[in-house]
Amino acid sequence: MADLDAESSTACSSTSAGVGGGRKRRLSDASDTTEHYSAVIPQRKRLRRTSSLSSALLGHPLPIINPEPHLDRLPKPTRSILEEKFQALTSAPLSAGSSSSFTENGRHASPSPFVVPSSYSRPELVRSASSSSLRSNNTTNHPDMSSKYNLRDTKISIDFSVPPPPNPVTTTTETAAETSLPASLPLTCSSKSVVYFTRGNRVHFKNMQTNEDIGQLFKLADKDGNLHLLQCGGPQNTDSLAIATTKGIIQLWDVRSKKMTVCWSTKGVGAMQFNGSVLTVGGLKGTLRFYDTRIAMSTTTATNTATAKATLKMKSDPRKLNRHQSRITALAWNEPGKLLASGDESGAVYCWDNREKVPLDVGEFVQRRKKIQHSAPVTVVNWCPWQPKLLGTGDADGILRLWDIDTSDSRSNALNPGKLELGSRINGLHFSPHCKEMITVHGAKPGSPSPPDVDSDSETASTLSLSLSAQIHNSSRGYDTSNSIVAHSFPTLRHIHTLHAANKVIGGSVMNANFTKAIVAVPEENKLKVYDVWGKLSLRRTESFMGNIR
Repeated sequence: MADLDAESSTACSSTSAGVGGGRKRRLSDASDTTEHYSAVIPQRKRLRRTSSLSSALLGHPLPIINPEPHLDRLPKPTRSILEEKFQALTSAPLSAGSSSSFTENGRHASPSPFVVPSSYSRPELVRSASSSSLRSNNTTNHPDMSSKYNLRDTKISIDFSVPPPPNPVTTTTETAAETSLPASLPLTCSSKSVVYFTRGNRVHFKNMQTNEDIGQLFKLADKDGNLHLLQCGGPQNTDSLAIATTKGIIQLWDVRSKKMTVCWSTKGVGAMQFNGSVLTVGGLKGTLRFYDTRIAMSTTTATNTATAKATLKMKSDPRKLNRHQSRITALAWNEPGKLLASGDESGAVYCWDNREKVPLDVGEFVQRRKKIQHSAPVTVVNWCPWQPKLLGTGDADGILRLWDIDTSDSRSNALNPGKLELGSRINGLHFSPHCKEMITVHGAKPGSPSPPDVDSDSETASTLSLSLSAQIHNSSRGYDTSNSIVAHSFPTLRHIHTLHAANKVIGGSVMNANFTKAIVAVPEENKLKVYDVWGKLSLRRTESFMGNIR
């Protein structure tokens, strides 16, 4: 009976389940669930990484257990957001500008502007940028007195004319050397900013600091030849003026009394320069002579007999130095007056100690010997006022060289950078005493014809000036230097500013006493033109300590 009840209950339960249309689901174990989801959505278990701190605390790295033993290597970790940004940044194409390092003119060795952590940086993927592409728009800071802000035309001009060339009548050696002289530019400026210049064979003067009229000092006698050179005395003898003629006659004048103090003759003068009371004269055959002008000063109020004796002594008792083999074209003493630089027509430059009789062993090595040699005639030499052993030399081909005249250095005395190829004859080189800048005054390019003669007030002149200015900025080197004033920085020798100064050939230039203005001679225009170059040295006032106490 009990068995029948059990069977009936089982049958009823199965019947009721079938009638209701449902059945109980079989419970699954963990293994079945894993197989089911792995077949539908494959998942990769991430490797658990241990921090370096925990490894350091344990003293040894923790073992890494591969959760998937059927794989021969660990799965690649997912890249972080920083890695993705860096990958996008390095793979993005740059613009093909002229300043990019990926152009043909780009720099291949410029440093990378990106700072990448060493844990994931790849050198083959990091692109370098050229320094020009990273250059900021801000220009180099220049002082207020810099030529960048002050180099301009003052519109001031003075009538000026050079003496006529000598008349070649005889054929002697002296006359041949005389007729071979270049177009002379008798122009000089004293330490009181008085400019001395010529109008034919008359010497005139003009004070650049006042509004005084132009005065005449004297007229040269016809028997003495034509005026060739003028040279003012230094700060110790500001009232002295030395003149040289094409016949080799040297005269000393007292500009205050307008009287000639002494006169003597030489075999020709190529250059003159004062050093205190000593007048250094460079001859046509390369001889340097030193005349003590104190002998002439002592005879200013003396009799004619005493003057004749002084003249005889000046002529017969000078100190001499011989090393140049051709005509001396440029002379310059440094500010302490201990070093002399002399350049000649063959391109050689020698430096002399005032106490020695042989030139200093300086320059760059040429066949195991030090020499300062240009490939063209030397036109200018000048010393830096704030670095007494820094010498600048320029030649007729427009090459500017800078030298450190230090005899204790066995290496080359040429500075690096210390050479500029400016392309036009250098007729003037001037250093600023207040800032580390210098200017070069240029004539025409070697072998170039003179520009056409036009009226300076006509429309054609202004059009020509604009076209020349356009050539200055559109040339392959960035600027054209012919008949211009060019400013350079030191020691980088970077170009600061170029000012086109004349439509005709510039023959020479001098600076005023405080080095703020340049007086430029243009012989074909019969003009002396005045240009602002550097600003005045301004001393900043600071408030006193007592002024802040009330």
